[in-house]
Amino acid sequence: MFDAFAVTLRELAELMLIVGSLGACLFQARRLRLVPYIAWGLVLGLVPAAGLAVILMDATFDGVVEAALSAVMGLGVLLVAMSMAASAGSIRSRVQLFLESWLERRGAAAVVVGFVALAAFRESLEVAVFMRSISARSGAADAVIGMLFGMVAAGLLVPIWKWLRIRSGLLALFRISALLLSLLSIQMLLHGVSKLLRLHGTAASGAPLSSAIEPFLEGGSQYFWVCAALMLVPLLHMVRGWWAGTGKATTG
Repeated sequence: MFDAFAVTLRELAELMLIVGSLGACLFQARRLRLVPYIAWGLVLGLVPAAGLAVILMDATFDGVVEAALSAVMGLGVLLVAMSMAASAGSIRSRVQLFLESWLERRGAAAVVVGFVALAAFRESLEVAVFMRSISARSGAADAVIGMLFGMVAAGLLVPIWKWLRIRSGLLALFRISALLLSLLSIQMLLHGVSKLLRLHGTAASGAPLSSAIEPFLEGGSQYFWVCAALMLVPLLHMVRGWWAGTGKATTG
């Protein structure tokens, strides 16, 4: 349940930051006529994502296909989390670069709609992917309840957004949430890999995997250390980004 809650809260908070940064930039640029198009973009992104999520949750796959999808999706979300580096400043800078490139061009309204729709679709689809993986491991009830709690918590972020930014540091919160998202992605990846290896071992020999491999797979005695070792990758990536940003700020 906690995994579903954390994923939903994190993805919705990132979407809120993208939309909020876009709206603030439009206000600063005195392009108020473009602000209503943000809502259209949200609708165009969230509606198809919700439909696809329902299809994804109800779909049944062969065991090998299910395991392969879990591994590929876990790796994909992990790479996205690392590329974003959970940086609120990075998100804002990307939004500003987008506006600088397209705001003065003809058809800026359509571009705003498309930009928001893509962001909403991606964040919502990531939630759906995690919900399917969590429901497979913990049950659909835990996934749904956790997702609902995450949606409620994301709604509560709206009135306390300013307080969080001032008191806790929004950048630090997003970096912490990125590490959590990376951990959940690694668990999804290992879930798929473990299932693939077990299915392959059973199909090849008709018996479970050897005792040398089994402890390192999901549910094994060494599974924690495998997760910890893989978590060094996003952690070092984030530290390197932080160090590079600190160096630029010092030289600047």
